[in-house]
Amino acid sequence: MKAITVRIDDSGLDALLKRVRVAQEAGFDKFDLCVSNPQASFGRIVASLSSHKVGLAGLRLKEHRHDALIFRKPGYAKLCAPEAPLAQRSAEMVVETANQLAPLKAEHIVLDGGYVAVPGLPEKQAILDEVLDCDEDDDTCKIVRRDHVAIDEKLAEQQLDALCRGLHKVCKEIPAVTVCVLNADSPFGLLQPHRLEHVLSDLPQVGYWHSTSSAALLHRQGGPKETEWLERFGKRLKGVYLADMLGGHGEQPPGLGQVKFEDLAPELAKGTVRVMVVDDDKGTKLRFGSEYLAKVGIF
Repeated sequence: MKAITVRIDDSGLDALLKRVRVAQEAGFDKFDLCVSNPQASFGRIVASLSSHKVGLAGLRLKEHRHDALIFRKPGYAKLCAPEAPLAQRSAEMVVETANQLAPLKAEHIVLDGGYVAVPGLPEKQAILDEVLDCDEDDDTCKIVRRDHVAIDEKLAEQQLDALCRGLHKVCKEIPAVTVCVLNADSPFGLLQPHRLEHVLSDLPQVGYWHSTSSAALLHRQGGPKETEWLERFGKRLKGVYLADMLGGHGEQPPGLGQVKFEDLAPELAKGTVRVMVVDDDKGTKLRFGSEYLAKVGIF
C-alpha cells in the first residue's frame, strides 16, 4: 500500500484540503494524517476529509521538536516523561485525539518514543543540529556525539518503563487500531535499538514504524546503519516513512538527498505501508518523489 503524508497545521483546513486534492490528482488514494495540535477543530476536519473520500493508512501524532524536548506539559511525545502525571496525561491525550479522529478509520497510529530528559536537552540538541547543518563530514559528527552526548541510563530505563505503561494504556483504550513506534532521530532519542527491542518484547501488540530520514540522521551522528533497523525489527514492521536526508535536514523529498532507497526496497514486505513524506502544496516535489520511488521499486 502506498500513501502520502498530509499535515494539520496553522495554515488551516483549506490548506489541508488543497494538499489532499494535489495528492489525489497525483494518484494517491491513501493518506497518513499528521497531527501536532491537540486543540485542532477535529470535527470539521473529520467531516471535510470524509466528504473528500480520504482513507487513512495511518495517524501520525507528533510534537514539534521544540515542544518535545521540553518536559513541562503533556504532549504526544511525552509518554516517556519522567514525571508520572505528565506521562499519564500524555497517554490520555493520544487516546482522546485518536477517538476524535476515529470516524476516519485510521489503520495505524504512529508515535514517537520521545527523548531522554538530560539536563539542558534543548541546548544540547541545538548544538547537534548545528553540526549536522554544516558541511562537516560524518567523522566530525561522530566525534561531537561522543564528546557531547551523555545519557543517564538509569533515568532512561525509568522513562522506558513509563513509555511501556503509556503504550499499554493506549493499546487497551483503542484496540481497533495498531499502535506503532518510530525509530529515534537523535542520540538523545529514547528509542535506540536496544530500548526499542525492550518495548517490542514487552508489548507484542505494538508494531514498528520506520523513518528513513530519522535512521539516516542518527547514523550520521554515530548511530547504527540505516538498514540495521529493518534487519533487526523487520518482523514487526508495519510501515515506513519515506523521506530523504539532505545535509542535516530530514523529511526531504525522496531522491534529492543521501538515503539509498534502492537498498531499502528489498527489505520491505509486500504488506508494508509505504508513506511518502513531502511538504509540497504545488505537486512538483510530490510527483518527483513518487516517480523516483517507483523507479527504485518501492512504489
